Amino acid sequence: MEPGSTCAVFGVGGVGLSVVMGCKAAGASRIIAIDINNEKLAKAKELGATDCINPQDFNKPVHKVLIEMTGYGVDYSFEVVSLIETMTAALASCQNNYRLSVMVGVPPAG
Repeated sequence: MEPGSTCAVFGVGGVGLSVVMGCKAAGASRIIAIDINNEKLAKAKELGATDCINPQDFNKPVHKVLIEMTGYGVDYSFEVVSLIETMTAALASCQNNYRLSVMVGVPPAG
């Protein structure tokens, strides 16, 4: 990741919070934490997230919220929930054609 990058972290449990700290250490200019637990979002903010989103607060898909926030999508997305829905959203939130989405874990079988 280059300094000044825009990042989205889907899921801010233990691993997701580590990703937030890593993005901060790498010099990301914007770190957007996404989770349905507001307590976890508060912790993410303490550890370096610049923005926090609870998808339940919106009437549209979270990737559309991220694209509206950034104007074009994020440079890097990290998915640490291991659900197909969040994996799809993480991929859809990246800039088209030339950015990176990292999936940590494997979704449940089926």
